[in-house]
Parts: sequence; C-alpha cells; structure tokens
Amino acid sequence: MPPCVGRLHVHYEYTDAISAAQTEAQGNVIDIGLFDPRGSERFHGKGFRGWSGSARASFFLSPTETTPGYLPGPIQPGVWEIMLGLYRIVPQGCEYQVTITLDNGHHEGHEVGASCQLAPAMPRDLCGDPSWRWYPGDLHTHTEHSDARGTLADLAAAARARGLAYLAVTDHNTISHIPQLSRYSAPDLLLIPGEEITTYHGHANVWGLDSWQEFRCRSDEDVARVCAAVHAAGGLFSINHPKPTGCPWEYGLFAPADCLEVWQEAWFVGNHHSLALWDRLLRQGQRLVAVGGSDRHQPPFSGTFGDREVGTPTTWVYAASLSTEAILAGIKAGHVMISAGVQGPKLFLEADADGDGRYEVMTGDEIRVSRGSVVAWRCRIEGGAGHVLRLVSADAAWTAPVSEDDFAHAWQEEISRDMYYRAELIIPDEEETDAAILQQSVLSNPIFVRSL
Repeated sequence: MPPCVGRLHVHYEYTDAISAAQTEAQGNVIDIGLFDPRGSERFHGKGFRGWSGSARASFFLSPTETTPGYLPGPIQPGVWEIMLGLYRIVPQGCEYQVTITLDNGHHEGHEVGASCQLAPAMPRDLCGDPSWRWYPGDLHTHTEHSDARGTLADLAAAARARGLAYLAVTDHNTISHIPQLSRYSAPDLLLIPGEEITTYHGHANVWGLDSWQEFRCRSDEDVARVCAAVHAAGGLFSINHPKPTGCPWEYGLFAPADCLEVWQEAWFVGNHHSLALWDRLLRQGQRLVAVGGSDRHQPPFSGTFGDREVGTPTTWVYAASLSTEAILAGIKAGHVMISAGVQGPKLFLEADADGDGRYEVMTGDEIRVSRGSVVAWRCRIEGGAGHVLRLVSADAAWTAPVSEDDFAHAWQEEISRDMYYRAELIIPDEEETDAAILQQSVLSNPIFVRSL
C-alpha cells in the first residue's frame, strides 16, 4: 500500500461458486477478510480490518466509512493482507481472482453495497429497570455486518416489537457492528456486544467484549486459547448449535466453555440432539449453562412476523438490572430458562434446603447439605395447562400432567449423593412415545446438590 490512499476497494470471484447455505450442492465457497500492516498472525491479529465470509463479492474501506463487516480507519502504507478462507473446495479445484483498486481521492458516493457511518462511541448500558427480575432476550442474532440483509435498526425494531428486553448481536467473525450498538440501545432494549466465532469445525458466541476474537481455530488447543482470552477480557464463551443440522461442534473440547446453545431456532429443527448432548455432559459432571438463540439473520423489518423470528426461542435471565454486566452475571450463574417465545408458558424450579418453608434456591444454584438431609423441591408453572412437566436428574426422568395454568408440583428427596434436577414443559403427542424428543415449550437449567 503506497502512502496517501484515501479509499481501498476489493473485488473477488472464483469458479463454481455456490452459496454457503447450499449444503447439498457441488461447488466452491471461499470466504474473504482483510488485515492491515499491524499484522495477521493468529492470536495476535492486531491488523484485523474486517471479514465478510462469502456474503459479499466486493467491499471498500476509507478512513471514515466502510462496507458493513469492515472497520474504518487510516489506510496505512505498508503490506496489507487479503485472507481467503477455503470453506469448500471441489476435488477438481478452484480458480480465483482478487482485484484491488486504490484511490487517492475522496469520494462521497458508496458504490459497493450498503455503507455505514460508524458511531465513535462503544456501547453503553442504558439501565431502564434496575430491579431483580426475569429479562427476556435473544443471545444469537445477525445483521448486514455479516450475512443478513437487515440493518441494526431493523433488528432492534423487530426485537422491540417482539417484546424482548435485551439482544446480543453476534455477527460472524467481525466487530464492525459494535460501535453502532449504542445508537439503537435505549432503556427498553439493551444491545449486548458479541461475535460469533465461526470456524470450519464449529461455531461459538462470545458476549460482552468490544475487541475482535480469533476465529482461525484448528484444534482443541486453539479453542482453549480463545476461551482463555475471552475470560481474561471479562466475556462469556458459548458453544453454538451442536447438532447435525447446525454446523456441528467437531472439537472434543467442552470444559472451558461457559454455555451450550441447546435450543437454536424453532424446537423441531433438531434441537433434541443438542439437549441430549447437554444431558450427557451434565451426567459427566460438566456444568455448562444451557442457553437459547434464534440465530436470526434479520431481513429488512416490515412489521410483520413469521415463525422463525428474533426471540425464537427466548432466553430468560434472572438479573439485577438490564445491563450487560448484570445479564452476563445472571447467565454465568445459570439463572436461565429458555422458552419457545416471549409469550407462552414459563416454569420456575425452586428448592428449600434448610426446611424453613421458603424456596430460596433457584435454577443454576448449588445446594450443599449433609448426606441424609431432606431437600424440598417445587416447580411452579405459569400458563401451562395441557402440557406435561418432565423432571430430569442424572439417573432418572419422570413426568406429571399439568392440569391448570397456575400449577405447582412439589416433592421431597433424601440426599444420599451428589445430584441435580432440571425441568421441562413438553407438549404431549399420542404418536410419540419417547418423551426426550417431544416438542418443548420451556426448559430450565438445573439446581445442583452437593452432599457433604
């Protein structure tokens, strides 16, 4: 890059190109991104300037404006690097061409797709309700900054119309959306900074950070290194859609993660596989918090809704306030339940560990009691008439019919070992005998018991 360049334009093309969504088609998919002279070394990529995957054939940068997915700023002289991601290459190979155009002048027009003027401020919390309660939200969404067509304004408008209180924006492998979040946050809707770390062996969300995180992972060791970096910066790491239909998690590593996305999109889209994996990890003693995410790739918002919208499912977090810090703290504590949407049934799993008649222990908490102690349990349900309550422990599962909307089921158990309970509300189906794969309306995280 010579000095005094005012605008950088990149166009690329390749043979036998298909969309990344065409999973059954034969063809090539090549992703693209950009680093400036500050460097592109893995885990030290200070020169990261953007990533658009295979969603765009062209992009531009200038000091003040860019194509969504890319970061504006100085166009420094020196060696810049185009990064190509070889996502799918057919056996006969692929020919590609990258055309780079440098412009010394200043242009007001933006001929390459939609452009964005980035706000200078990073997101800030606008706490509209500083009180302990359950906040409904969505932890997995996308905009035009990666592979959706809608803007942040479209996504925020849809979230407000759905009645969500918070929204994590997790565009693929980029942070160009984060400086804009404060523009669309308000006391009624918190936008949480995020990034979907989209590797070729599995996807993960990170929440609560404003810095770019490495996605060029090839091994369990790479994933552990990213997790450590996320935790050091105060964020959370969540494994996304670990199921055959959702870009499955091919790494063998789960332990460093904070959360597992057990419910992505509508329940029938293979989510029983994710739930079965989570149950297996729980039985092995791992405590990943179950979360949900719509993975909504927001289109321009028209004011009408279909069946796979933002907030499908809804992740409810019990938190001290509507702030990024409080929401993430609630998630980390496991104070989370997941429902099919903002409207509809809810369930609240509780326990009384000291026998005083107060159910002071909630979803995500751990009880420590002497062996032989009796713990009283209760599951309260709102709006669940006609459903079936399913209670799951490490070694058993049992059900109870829900007879009315305002319903409670209570039981006691003498503690002889470490254990846990979690709860589900399922829709009965006379033709399906396996309760583990029935349609879910809502599910909770466990309450854990440690016997002393």
